[in-house]
Amino acid sequence: MKLLVLGCGTIVQEGSGANCSGYLIDNQLLFDCGPGIWRAIYHYRISMVKIDHIFLSHFHLDHTSDIGPFLLNRFLLKETDGNNLTIIGPPGLKSWFNKLKTLIGEWVDNMSLDLIEIERNPLKVAGYTIRTSPTGHTENSICYRVEKGGKSLFYSGDTDDNQNVVSLAKSCDLAILEASNSTDTKIDGHLTPQLAIKMASLAGVEKLLLTHMYPEAQEQVEFVYSDHDFKGDILIARDGMKISI
Repeated sequence: MKLLVLGCGTIVQEGSGANCSGYLIDNQLLFDCGPGIWRAIYHYRISMVKIDHIFLSHFHLDHTSDIGPFLLNRFLLKETDGNNLTIIGPPGLKSWFNKLKTLIGEWVDNMSLDLIEIERNPLKVAGYTIRTSPTGHTENSICYRVEKGGKSLFYSGDTDDNQNVVSLAKSCDLAILEASNSTDTKIDGHLTPQLAIKMASLAGVEKLLLTHMYPEAQEQVEFVYSDHDFKGDILIARDGMKISI
């Protein structure tokens, strides 16, 4: 599997100024679609047609607001006739999408589009095995584990210190974990770099990618390397980063 980070930032555009959440696997599976992601797809010359599955971790704007522009681009390009797009997410996806449709227009009904609310695990998608678990960030937020060809990737979405996350990430080749807050600015529903590293250590993942950091966490992250027991590699996400596993 090949990961391209389209967006690793937050809605606060201080510090890195990165796009909001968007992670692309094999130019085909897109996980979250926050502000800046549809433009990043063009910037990195990714075929809009090849992205045939979008997975949402939850429905906050910094993870979903470019769904509308993404769909409109596919619709206007007229290159996607017969190329179905599937949006997958937690319970509540269909209700959320129906509300979105009232804002962006009824033209969406003319697209080849399926909506799947995850109700069972595992889910088989385009040769990948997808597993999910609740994170507790919102009432219905979920994290994802993606497996194919003996390789595994984990994406936390937004989460706090949560055993579900540790269990689903167990022994993954790569774990993408949010690290939103510094220790001093920690709020419920989000991790700090230290907590993310602790969870990766408990899960026994091979490689950790820290992402979704607000400015305070970005300032703090350089100090965490010398104070942890994690034995794998720790990477700091940046837009455009490519990782093969």
